[in-house]
Amino acid sequence: MVCRTKVRLELIALLIYCCAQALIGAASGQQPSQTPRDDDLSVLLKRMGVSRRANERISARYTYDWTSSCKSYNTKGKLLGEHSTKWVAVTIDGVEYHRIIEENGKPLAGKKQIAEQKRSDSTGELGQDYDFVFQFLGMDPRDYIYSDLPVSYLDTLFDNRVIGHEFVNGRDNLVVESTPKTNASPGNDRAKSALDWKEKTWIDVEDAMPSRYDVELLNKKNYLQKGSTFRVENTRLPITESGNSRLPPKVWLVHTINGHPACRILWVTEIGVCEHDFYNYKRFQSEARVIEDSVRENGAPAVGK
Repeated sequence: MVCRTKVRLELIALLIYCCAQALIGAASGQQPSQTPRDDDLSVLLKRMGVSRRANERISARYTYDWTSSCKSYNTKGKLLGEHSTKWVAVTIDGVEYHRIIEENGKPLAGKKQIAEQKRSDSTGELGQDYDFVFQFLGMDPRDYIYSDLPVSYLDTLFDNRVIGHEFVNGRDNLVVESTPKTNASPGNDRAKSALDWKEKTWIDVEDAMPSRYDVELLNKKNYLQKGSTFRVENTRLPITESGNSRLPPKVWLVHTINGHPACRILWVTEIGVCEHDFYNYKRFQSEARVIEDSVRENGAPAVGK
């Protein structure tokens, strides 16, 4: 993703991309709310920041499956290759771990599965808490592109304007267009990386959560070219567990990530078209405890043994 959605995208072989492309949601015939004033928009954006941080703690307690389907074209539109993968994912201590279970519809051989797991684990640790990770399979994860996105800094580093209301899945959304402030002062390199993008955000008015956002790269990032675009679609799910009044009634989770990236390495430019689908979300709880009288020095027998 994604909540802070981790956007994990792949570039397969030499220049085969796995990224994101746009899916436009139809607006409902219902009557939207009135467009807010600038001060109201500022309040909503601050509220969205609080909501996203709270949602992130809840969404980290879900496992899920995801698939990616990617095609690569040259600048003349000729298909150069395609690739598909299936993954399972879990978050442990704030780090997302992904395990690839299929490639092009077939299980991975043992050695390749081990190699892919090492790569994926390294990517999860390097990209911890980043909004965006662009993977290039065949390269060292240290050479992947890690960036934050405007969605995490709209109320501080971006100029925002309301461009309308739309209904997404029957829910009223405020549509906001955001561009980097000319006098933006990012506090660190991660915040600075978000200024390489502009964003269009659909904000669920009731929950103050982004139901969808489109980003476009304004400045080249290494081999990822200016003009590359990505869309993140989130879904709202109810939390039905009983007996815990502290749980909110819903959680927002990433549903799809699509995009059109452009990459250039040496003199070769290629365009990717890919879709990631996230599904089979399951809430989990992990617990650990120390068994009484089981702690001992290395090599010492347990008490009572």
